[in-house]
Amino acid sequence: MIAREAVDAHLSVAGDLIDPSADGAAKARALARAGGFYASWLPGLVVGEGQRPGAFGEFGPLAGHLRFTERAARRLARSTFYGMSRWQGGMEERQAFLARLVDIGAELFAMSAAVVRAEAERREHAGDPDRARAGQELADAFCRRSRLRTEELFRALRANTDGTDAKVAERLLADRYTWLEEGALDPSAPGPPIADATPGPSEKENLHHRMG
Repeated sequence: MIAREAVDAHLSVAGDLIDPSADGAAKARALARAGGFYASWLPGLVVGEGQRPGAFGEFGPLAGHLRFTERAARRLARSTFYGMSRWQGGMEERQAFLARLVDIGAELFAMSAAVVRAEAERREHAGDPDRARAGQELADAFCRRSRLRTEELFRALRANTDGTDAKVAERLLADRYTWLEEGALDPSAPGPPIADATPGPSEKENLHHRMG
């Protein structure tokens, strides 16, 4: 939700700043609007409930995962804002960057859903402590792995090979690497898809050596 608000706010307040077709006057007006808005909006992406040690305490041992999710949601919003500010209208061409943002959002949603479901299970089966703990254990295991994936995705927003990959893809489409196809079998040519494997004793020398 926070990340989505980042996109909506940026488009509504500074739409002309990232619109390549906007003229100088429109960009100037957008800049004036954006300056006042972001001065009060951006600080809200830095500090939140995720920094408060006791936040989400009603979720018991899973509260830490929700605090992580809240912090990560703000971080995701900041990363989205950074990308839109840096590339503006050209951000739509940064598909790898956008894909990582989407993947992060999916991980955060899944963690939140797992924790909420585990808490619902705990309340529904309050009379069966083992069943209640089992749900928490599964949610905890999932969130631990999801947090690792999320952190890796955040790192990949800054440290990646996107630039090189894009150049190689362009060169591939320009037939720069067709020499790699030399000697490759054409699967569309007539003939059996695999070599003949008629059953029977091997006609080759047995080179097997036993150990010991």
